[in-house]
Amino acid sequence: MERKKTWLMSLAAVACLGLGCGVGGTDVGDIPCPAEICDDDDDDDNAAGDDDDDDDGAADDDDDDGAPDDDDDDDDSAELGGIPCNVREALAAECGECHGAMPAFGAPMALAALDDFHVPTPTDVTRPVHEMALQRMEDVAAPMPPGGSDDPEAAGVIREWLAAGAPEDPTADCDDSGLPPNEPDNTGVDELPCEPDVVFAAHAADGGKYKIPEQGADDMYTCFAFESPFTPSTQATAWAPIIDDERVVHHWILYKTTESYQHGSIFPCDVSLQLSANFVAGWAPGGENTVMPESAGLELGGPGTTYVLQVHYNNSAQYPDAEDNSGVAFCTTDTPRPNTAGILTFGTIGINIPPGATNHAVTGTCGSFKTSSWPQVHILSSSPHMHEFGRGFHAEVRGGTKITDVPVFDFNQQLSYPAEPEIVINPGDTIDTTCIFDNPTGQPVGFGEGTGDEMCFNFVLAYPIDQIADRNCGISIFGH
Repeated sequence: MERKKTWLMSLAAVACLGLGCGVGGTDVGDIPCPAEICDDDDDDDNAAGDDDDDDDGAADDDDDDGAPDDDDDDDDSAELGGIPCNVREALAAECGECHGAMPAFGAPMALAALDDFHVPTPTDVTRPVHEMALQRMEDVAAPMPPGGSDDPEAAGVIREWLAAGAPEDPTADCDDSGLPPNEPDNTGVDELPCEPDVVFAAHAADGGKYKIPEQGADDMYTCFAFESPFTPSTQATAWAPIIDDERVVHHWILYKTTESYQHGSIFPCDVSLQLSANFVAGWAPGGENTVMPESAGLELGGPGTTYVLQVHYNNSAQYPDAEDNSGVAFCTTDTPRPNTAGILTFGTIGINIPPGATNHAVTGTCGSFKTSSWPQVHILSSSPHMHEFGRGFHAEVRGGTKITDVPVFDFNQQLSYPAEPEIVINPGDTIDTTCIFDNPTGQPVGFGEGTGDEMCFNFVLAYPIDQIADRNCGISIFGH
């Protein structure tokens, strides 16, 4: 969790700069300086970082030997026993991103320690977690991991262990050094090559953190509106996601629109944003920082533009203390770069997946009639977006130029795929965007915002965006 802490400290620093608060523990006007970056924990005048309550200038511990304590336990030997090591490795790969020691992205429970599997299930206290976990892994309609496993061998290891009652291995002495990290190494404000100067983040009406309800927030979309702080020439050069209460944040999207919203307003989102506003940036589990090439900057928008941050919350664990400041931090410049980039949205909302369907293809077409008025377009990256029924994704310029190809789509790893070298769309080209779905349920599945609904979009970062009026191409109710 150390990275999360540094992200938030960086965000506090940005807020301090943006609001004009002082540093070194001082306040400006009625804006207090964030304690995370401005204050000591004590009242003396020692150097920053002093954590004790005395005046000796040294970090203190609970004894009087003059040396800091690294551990309250004198026994440095590792404990044996717990989850078998092969099961632990499989759990980390199949379930660890959401069900780690600290559940994330709406997961209702941890699946990291032996005890986690022998407590009552949050949704059915009459059954232990290991029993429910096995049922969900074998559930055709709503499997776990979402969409089913991509590694049958690892899934088989977990199922066999769960079927045996999740027994302890008293000799387990696992080396966790090879386990996948909980979060990407190159993600977060502290990993940007620049100092962010603008932040859009979830907030309460009083400016504090947004409180996520304990009840009724299993699949909740909340929108936060902001007036544009930019000049017409401002471009973004890089940006990073800020994930605050990762227990309940599933994903977010930042839109911009010319529609009028009151600055600071908070309201339930609806699907109209998908059609009426322009996508600016987004994050889902697995998402990383974006750094623009020196030849291009991201179009933002001056006065008259409103930004809407849409955050998808999932508090199925019913945390009573869920509060959030998630969002995005931008580095900007007022000296425009040679090319102005932005997001083109391809795909379709014409989705109707029959009950029991497998490998059901839905295609949205951006036709030559639309692109004939475009300049030559250069694609820098693309970000496919589907929900839990999504199985595969493919986008191409008709005639053979591949834009994006994701044979196995993972709802929990929605990545941005860089185009290296840049992909060119010429005037008059046709772009086909195809999403592949399975629907193991007994009901048809259509377009919608909920994770039980579906979407088929490709958010493409391209330039010159300022020469394209309508950035949603092929977004029709008539998918085929």
